[in-house]
Amino acid sequence: MGTTTIGQLEITRYVQSTIKIKAGGKVIWIDPIQVNAEHIGNDKADLILLTHEHGDHFNVDCINALCKPGTDLACPNSGVINQLVGKTTANLKAVKEYQNANVGGLEIRGVPGYNEFHPRNSIINSFNVGYIFKVGGQQVLHTGDTGLINEFKTFGALDIAFVCIGGGWTMDETEAAKAVTDVLKPKNAIPIHYGFATGGDPNKFKQLIGDKAQVHVLDAIFPPMRRG
Repeated sequence: MGTTTIGQLEITRYVQSTIKIKAGGKVIWIDPIQVNAEHIGNDKADLILLTHEHGDHFNVDCINALCKPGTDLACPNSGVINQLVGKTTANLKAVKEYQNANVGGLEIRGVPGYNEFHPRNSIINSFNVGYIFKVGGQQVLHTGDTGLINEFKTFGALDIAFVCIGGGWTMDETEAAKAVTDVLKPKNAIPIHYGFATGGDPNKFKQLIGDKAQVHVLDAIFPPMRRG
C-alpha cells in the first residue's frame, strides 16, 4: 500500500521521495515529482517543502499543479529558489540549515543533509536541506538526499523519519538503518529514494532495524494512476 496512518497523520508515498502528509486540515507535499491532477484531486498544497533541485525531487510543473491561492513553499537558499522566482504562484521562503521559520502555519527547521553529490557549501547555501516540523502531534523529519552524517545527533526527538536508502547518491540500506537505530532513533521510520532512479531494498532496511523502530514500507504510486 502507498498510504499509512500514524496518529493523526495520513501519509502517502509517490515516486522516489515524494510524500504527501494530511493532518489537522493541512496538506503538505515534499519533493513533488510526477504527480498529476488525478493524483492530487482535492489535495492541493497548503505547504510544499523542497529539499534540493535534482530532477527526481523537483519539477516546476508539479509544483504549479499543487498550488492554490495561499500555497507556501520552502526551499534551500541555493539554485533551486532562482528556478522558481516568477515561475510559480507559491509564496517562496528560503530556509537554510539550523534556521527556524513559520511557513504555511507550521514551524519548520532546516537541518543538514549532504554528501559528495549534495555539497554542503556553507550553512547559508547548502545544496540539500532536510526539514523537521511538527504536525498532528508528530515530530517529522524528511532528510532529502544525504549521507550518514554526524549532525543527525543534533536533530532531537523524532516521531517519524523519512530516510533515503537508495545508495550511490544517498545512504544505502545499511547506512540508513544505522542512522535510524544509532542516531536519529525515531519511533517510526519510512524508507524513501528507491525503486525509481536508484536501487534500494526497503525490506532489507526493515530487517536491519528490527524492533528499534516501527518501519512502514510504502509502495510508490506511479503515474498514470490506474482506474479500477
